[in-house]
Amino acid sequence: MKKEDFKQKTQKVIDELAEYIDKLEKKADEIAEDAKEEYREQLDNLKGIRDNLSSKLEEYESIADSKWDVIKENAGKFFDTVSESWKENFANISEAFKKDNS
Repeated sequence: MKKEDFKQKTQKVIDELAEYIDKLEKKADEIAEDAKEEYREQLDNLKGIRDNLSSKLEEYESIADSKWDVIKENAGKFFDTVSESWKENFANISEAFKKDNS
C-alpha cells in the first residue's frame, strides 16, 4: 500500500464512521430503555475507533516517505483491525435495535 493510498483510504473510513456515528446518535432515543446502556457503550466504542484512526492518520502523515516502506505492512494490518472492530460494534448496535423490536 502506498502512503497516499493509505491516507485517502483512512480519511474515507473516518468520514464514513463519523457519518454513521451521527446517524446512531440521532436514533439513540428510539432504543428500548433496557438496551440504551449497551447501545451507548457500543457507540462509545465506535467513537474510540474513529479517534484511534484519526490519530493513526496524523502519525502516519508525519512519517518520512523513506520510512513508509518499513511500516506499510502494518498499515494494512491496521485497516484489518479497524474493519473487524467496526463490524463487531455494528453487530452489537444492530442487536440493540432488535431488542427494541421485541
